[in-house]
Amino acid sequence: MLNGATSHCRCFSNPHRRRRVYYWRMRCHRLILVASMLALIGAASGTGFAARESSGTPAARSAFDSGEAAARAGKLDEAVAAFRKAIAADPDFVDAHQRLIEVTQRQQLQDAQSPSLPRLKRQYEQWARQHPTRAVYQVALGLLTKDSDQADAYYNKALAVDPSSARAHFLLARDAETLGDWDTQRKHLKAAVEINPDEPRYLLRYAVAHLKSDPDGFRELALQVVARFPTSPSAAEALYNLADASSSLDRRGYLDRLRASYPVDRFTYSASAMNMLYADLTDPSDALALARDMARALPAAAFWRPRVAAQEAMTRAKTFIGDRQFDEALALLENMPPPSGNHGTTWTLLKAEAAAGAGNRERAYKTLVESAAASPDARVDAALPKYAADLGKTSRDVDADVWSMRDARATPAAAFTLPSLRDGAPVQLADFRGRVVLLAFWYPT
Repeated sequence: MLNGATSHCRCFSNPHRRRRVYYWRMRCHRLILVASMLALIGAASGTGFAARESSGTPAARSAFDSGEAAARAGKLDEAVAAFRKAIAADPDFVDAHQRLIEVTQRQQLQDAQSPSLPRLKRQYEQWARQHPTRAVYQVALGLLTKDSDQADAYYNKALAVDPSSARAHFLLARDAETLGDWDTQRKHLKAAVEINPDEPRYLLRYAVAHLKSDPDGFRELALQVVARFPTSPSAAEALYNLADASSSLDRRGYLDRLRASYPVDRFTYSASAMNMLYADLTDPSDALALARDMARALPAAAFWRPRVAAQEAMTRAKTFIGDRQFDEALALLENMPPPSGNHGTTWTLLKAEAAAGAGNRERAYKTLVESAAASPDARVDAALPKYAADLGKTSRDVDADVWSMRDARATPAAAFTLPSLRDGAPVQLADFRGRVVLLAFWYPT
């Protein structure tokens, strides 16, 4: 033992042997470090630490984009295969999981006997058991669950596994909104935005959540979406929401911005916004220019072609009136289907102007009274005094004529008796005669 110990001490006294021992010790430390890193990587994949949800690797994004294109084309089997490929490339790619589930649900709607949706749920249950630390599988199970309470339990389990699951917060906010729990909705949306500030959809929904409670906050957040993510669909949706919540002057600015910067064949909310813009336009030539643009850009949207025809007719009628060809204008207007909304008002005003120009003041006045009786409108109300004065009528006469026409055309509402939601007592229409009330009835499905 002593000789062995003496020999061991001698080896350290030899400088060459000291260097050799030092080299092997350093090598052992490096091997231990590499092994530790591999252990951490393995844990992140589902064997120890929670896996973080992902926005997709390049390969996964490529497959995902192919799936979206196939889904838009109605090729659902191709879309499912592409989303599965995206998941295989990046198992934590949360959008790929959600779209796989949504497209599979579409398949189930087309074929109620298809086993695809139950099979997909079993697959996710198996994955969740195999990878208990992968939060995205809990999120997926929530999306596959019809009952909102059960779905929320899955989303909360996802947060227990990974508190940084922005999608779980986002989906909990969605369910809270359904329940009218606005405080909880905003709390979860705020968390989603803080966890993933680079996701425009989270910021947009957080903005919209402030629409009624804090209009100024809504506008500020919505404009942030447009400024930070100008090429995203969320930016177009933000501008749409800003337009919808604004007065006429501000709304026109947002709508013009959508028309200029967000092509309607690529941005759904821009296409929807053009209906809002069309409804706001009062000049037939402006409305005609928009309708023609939309008919070219959206040939599948058949409702734009009749709008083109209506605005062409009213533009021609306006030209006839300008040229004092009143009979031609009146004939053109009376032979076209009356448009609705703002354009119906424009049609009424042009018709009254043409009739008055043709010397038929009584007809012009009656045209406006009929319109006011059917649907009150500020532009018609503003025009009525002039036409009434031409006939020697006062404002009281106008009111009497409008109500006389309403009474003549009114039909009694059908009598009914329904149980009250509060106490089951019978409620009948006659109980509310002569009163202005809001009646709400829920019909079970």
